[in-house]
Amino acid sequence: MKYIVSLIVENKHGVLAKVSQVITGRGYNITTLTVGPSEQADTSRMIITFDAEEELIEQILKQMNKLIDVIKVSLIDEKDKIERELALIRVRRKVDSEESLMRVVDVFKGRIVGMTPKEIIAEFTGQCSEIDNIIENLKPYGVKEFMRSGPMALSN
Repeated sequence: MKYIVSLIVENKHGVLAKVSQVITGRGYNITTLTVGPSEQADTSRMIITFDAEEELIEQILKQMNKLIDVIKVSLIDEKDKIERELALIRVRRKVDSEESLMRVVDVFKGRIVGMTPKEIIAEFTGQCSEIDNIIENLKPYGVKEFMRSGPMALSN
């Protein structure tokens, strides 16, 4: 099952390694990891997504809570969250399909952030499932490359 965990941690060397070891040490793979400043100057917020067995999630959360540099651990409820992800997508630019490509970008409320004669780079934000949908709709135009931030999420 997919889990989204939010942590408030102290800004100290090695905290990320300790937190990730709790998950990877059990043989699970971290799917996404987003880290940034939190509302307090000396702390950061981590949003980690990973798949794990349901019966082990409480144990994983307890282990994270025991880490000295971890201030707060929260499991974000899938049904009670606000989630956004950022994606930058590089697509081939062809004269015969450029107009329809621009319509797709517009329909998904994207923004062109870079353009050359051979390609465009568009920026999109939305829920993870929306980003998946955007990528699928852009594939016929020739997606050359993309980068996704992973979800940023807060409990509702």
